[in-house]
Amino acid sequence: MQAIHTPAATANIQRLPGQTPFTVNAATLQAWIDDSAVLLIDVREPHEFERERIAGAFLVSMSRFDAATFPRVAGLRTVLVSEQDARSLALVERLTDEGFTEVFALSGGLAAWRAAGYELDE
Repeated sequence: MQAIHTPAATANIQRLPGQTPFTVNAATLQAWIDDSAVLLIDVREPHEFERERIAGAFLVSMSRFDAATFPRVAGLRTVLVSEQDARSLALVERLTDEGFTEVFALSGGLAAWRAAGYELDE
């Protein structure tokens, strides 16, 4: 497990066994949001995004995903969010294969965000 330091907290970033993608937990993501240090991308479908989402998230649904046009914002970590994390993990792997760095999946997805008690926009 690697640890990096953020101004608000120490963030635990972990590589899942046998996988390239990095994940961050809900507490780490909240710290990054509080520090304005994250580009938050929701990779679910539009109808899921309209129902609920993490405040400040942008929609780039998996069905329309294209690494060539995926946003890159210098100085920000990119965190992908899906419902359980399967879609976000798959896309993090694709992005890292395309040379993206500082890209992560929310471990456990929105389900973990909800379970941790963090707010969602509806």
